[in-house]
Amino acid sequence: MPADDVRGAFGCSRARSAPKPAREGHFVRTIAIVNQKGGCGKTTTAINLAAVLAKQGVRTLLVDMDPQSHCAAGLGVPESRIETGIAEAMLSDLDHGFDPGPMLWEVTHGLDLLPSTMMLAGLESPDGGLYALPDRDRRLARVLQECSVRYDICLIDCSPSIGLLTYNALRASTQALIPVETGYFSLRGARRQWGTIQSLIERIARPIQCNMLPTLFNPESRLATRILEALHQHFPEHLLPMMIREHEPLREAASFGQPITEFAPGSEAEQDYVALARWIIEHPPQVQPELLDRRSAASVPPPQVQPSTRVGELALRMQAGFDATPAPPAPPATSETSAEFRSSDASSPGPDPVDAPDYGVVITDQGICFRQPGLPEQSMSISADFNGWSASATPMRFDRARGCFEAIVPLPPGQYRYQVVIDGRSRIDPYNEATVTGETGSSTNCFTLAPTT
Repeated sequence: MPADDVRGAFGCSRARSAPKPAREGHFVRTIAIVNQKGGCGKTTTAINLAAVLAKQGVRTLLVDMDPQSHCAAGLGVPESRIETGIAEAMLSDLDHGFDPGPMLWEVTHGLDLLPSTMMLAGLESPDGGLYALPDRDRRLARVLQECSVRYDICLIDCSPSIGLLTYNALRASTQALIPVETGYFSLRGARRQWGTIQSLIERIARPIQCNMLPTLFNPESRLATRILEALHQHFPEHLLPMMIREHEPLREAASFGQPITEFAPGSEAEQDYVALARWIIEHPPQVQPELLDRRSAASVPPPQVQPSTRVGELALRMQAGFDATPAPPAPPATSETSAEFRSSDASSPGPDPVDAPDYGVVITDQGICFRQPGLPEQSMSISADFNGWSASATPMRFDRARGCFEAIVPLPPGQYRYQVVIDGRSRIDPYNEATVTGETGSSTNCFTLAPTT
């Protein structure tokens, strides 16, 4: 089967190389979908929003800037047939007739994918090639400029780390969409994420419209409802008026390599993204993108470090004007805000999840202490490799005196992986920045217990 004719087997094909005619005054809206926190629905939103926009007749380009390359899998693009992608495009000679056509994949009518490849993972390392370019922070913008005649909207599924890739994405964008999971740690994570993105935007020195999108919302959860109300209080002008609810078809669609428009057309899951697409169409950004010189553009120096490690992120903070130490817990919320997270039982107030001292994994004389903030009415446990990934073998007890959940596990020296199970759902521990990605693409926390001397 020819490499350019795979639609019958995989549901997609290479996009045509010949560009479509440009419209007079044509403007491509570019939206960066960004969040450092895993499990918030970032890629799911990128895939399904792109599919819904295309279904409504909007010429859409989806750019996968996430080194995990989940967009291709979620859209049924055969990863084994992807030879070049956005990394190769950003390193191309953009000054001499660059044609992005051979790198594009036509997923469905009106929707093309510019995928990622293995090269993207090392692109922002010191020897990855990107840092050597004088316009290293504008390479993505210049690539998208070459694609602009084809599309009405471009969506960028950003890298889950704040580094040069995300910096490029924001530089190329007129809007930023931040998916926020309506789970227990969402407010704390949203505030951090908002501050980080706003700092990068200030560095870019160009206004970008930012909005938050509540995701994974369970309307039957009292906690999710209270968290949503708190998000409205904290971000009244930036929180979108719709939400993406929890839908089993969304998870199933991804496993079948289909967007929700194909897997479950007309479903409530699709309707959630239809509402989002309608809002985006009806609310164009107030700021037009700056014009870029096709030859080269004078660049504001981006961060000069590799941000994929904790050391790299600290260096990034230094160069961006942040304190070189990890950000301390935010001050306790006001009584008004705290009330959104407290039980109606005044005798069991519980801590504000924004204030999180000594949470995560703590070494004690008795063993490893897993500690998480929570509410007395919740249930928490640890699912880990040391208990066979059981959701019930290692329960966490609520300590009313400390206002948090704890579980102490004596373990021998070694390396361990784990997740926190909250009300029956496994989550990444947001207080432990060490994570690993398994063969299935799912992430878990990890820690190493060194031998005592």
